[in-house]
Amino acid sequence: MKVGILTFHRATNYGTALQAFATEKGISKLCVDTEIIDYRPEYIERTLRRRKLTNAKSLKEALSIIVNAVLYPNMAKRKADSFKSFFSKMNISDEFFKTTDEVAKIVRNYDVLVSGSDQLFNRNITDDDMTYFMPFEHRRKITFASSFGERKLSGDRIKEIAPYLSGFDYLGVREETAQDILAKIKRVNPDIKDATSVLDPTFLLTKDEWNAYADESLKLPKGGYILTYYMIETPLLREITYKLKQKTGLKVVNIKPSKKQVILHSGKNLAFAGPSEFLECYKNASYVVTNSFHGTAFAINYSIPFFTSTLPVSMAGEVNSRLTDICELFDLSHRFIDSESKLNKTDLTKPFENNTVKILSNLRVHSFEYLQEALGI
Repeated sequence: MKVGILTFHRATNYGTALQAFATEKGISKLCVDTEIIDYRPEYIERTLRRRKLTNAKSLKEALSIIVNAVLYPNMAKRKADSFKSFFSKMNISDEFFKTTDEVAKIVRNYDVLVSGSDQLFNRNITDDDMTYFMPFEHRRKITFASSFGERKLSGDRIKEIAPYLSGFDYLGVREETAQDILAKIKRVNPDIKDATSVLDPTFLLTKDEWNAYADESLKLPKGGYILTYYMIETPLLREITYKLKQKTGLKVVNIKPSKKQVILHSGKNLAFAGPSEFLECYKNASYVVTNSFHGTAFAINYSIPFFTSTLPVSMAGEVNSRLTDICELFDLSHRFIDSESKLNKTDLTKPFENNTVKILSNLRVHSFEYLQEALGI
């Protein structure tokens, strides 16, 4: 059996790279021939290009490029090279494709097509690209851990995507909110299959399996540290990190340092880090402070005490549902800090919950069972 996967896999984003890697490696654990279809839409490709001052379209963008060059000298190229090195560890199709029509011509080469995972159904991210809805004929199409990245869709959006969703033989989604959305769409189009909730693919690999891809040459503080992974730095995240540092006396490592973190020298800043360095940071962290979905997911997978906070709604739509859903799934809602009053009531040094390890083990089994049934093996 040969399985072709359509997903985001080339952006310089930790979650994007790691989920694609895990989808391919996770499905391969079921002893099937798996590869990622090398689909390269322009809205993804441009994230890999280094911004140049000569190409700046506004004064604001020009200033941003200059500031980044000063604060992160030579880091952009080093980071991009690290991501490209990680991409080479994935099994990716020999040919690459730029359009939906090009993808449609080669799908007959696969016995099963998998759309997933990540926010493939979030139009704010995909630039309204319908390719991940697989608008072409094929004998077996499934989704795995795909996400809408928002709590509800407009009526027009539902009418637009319902015909495509009815073409999937199995629907596996990452969040409870996605299940709710699909249940509502099913009322419009009864041909749509019932959705199954599955884990994010990064959970298909255990922490020991992830550690095999960590960069052990990275020098990190001995004796543990607080790892921060801010998608966007907020005052509440800074406060959580500050209080945790005061209570534990641990040093801070910043996997995606903000300009303020760099200017204030608030910890060891790893602006150059790629996915392998990301994994090494998690392997040795004592605590994690984040507002990233995958930042939270890896803390759970590694059994690291963590605190997750909110993202601004302006980031690709209303994405905080992903954060609340994953915390609720693992009975860890008390680790979701959305206000200073909740922070003040939280025991920041509470050990990681033992029952979460059991929950993860059971959900991992369930996700592999879904894959086996959906793939027909």
